[in-house]
Amino acid sequence: MNSTLAERYNREANRLMPHMAGDLQVDPTINTASEIDEIVFRRSEYLGGMAAVLLALTTRND
Repeated sequence: MNSTLAERYNREANRLMPHMAGDLQVDPTINTASEIDEIVFRRSEYLGGMAAVLLALTTRND
């Protein structure tokens, strides 16, 4: 079974930034980068920037 984009994103956040992972986590059922970006960016611009990088890392091999 394939994992959703959010599941892969959450794993990457936990792996690379465990001290910030709680702030970066999103609902694991989400499967679009734009929705993840919007959710995290609403929390703060700072977190939104981190999320953009994490999404780029998560999707680079897709």
